[in-house]
Amino acid sequence: MIIGADHALAQLAATIAFADAGAQPSAIRLYADAAAASGATPAGAPLAEVLLAKPCGAIAAGQLTLLVATPAGSTVLATGQPRAAQWVNGAGKLVAAGSVTDVDHAGDFRIGGAPTAPGDDTPQLYAGGLVLLGAVVLG
Repeated sequence: MIIGADHALAQLAATIAFADAGAQPSAIRLYADAAAASGATPAGAPLAEVLLAKPCGAIAAGQLTLLVATPAGSTVLATGQPRAAQWVNGAGKLVAAGSVTDVDHAGDFRIGGAPTAPGDDTPQLYAGGLVLLGAVVLG
């Protein structure tokens, strides 16, 4: 089954509206716990949190691109390798979850600005450093 183009755009607009709901900006939280990629409650606190702009995204050519609040990066809260990310709305409700890789691999969420060990696909983050969100596009 496929849906019509207008319906697809309405779904993307609804995603932005849901993500922007709540008093806080929506955020992408990076976790060392790979199980968090399934939407499960992550073990441990986030390694980093990337706040999104309000609105949190823009729709162009049938795709939703997320917009960060601070393009220069977000401070890493704890040292570790992010294996999963959860996008939560301004009220803390789960919008989406997925895997994390560096910008050279095909994770659902890709981050740059940190070294990736040979043979791995997820960069090492260091507390006090910055994390940069690569392109996140939903279609």
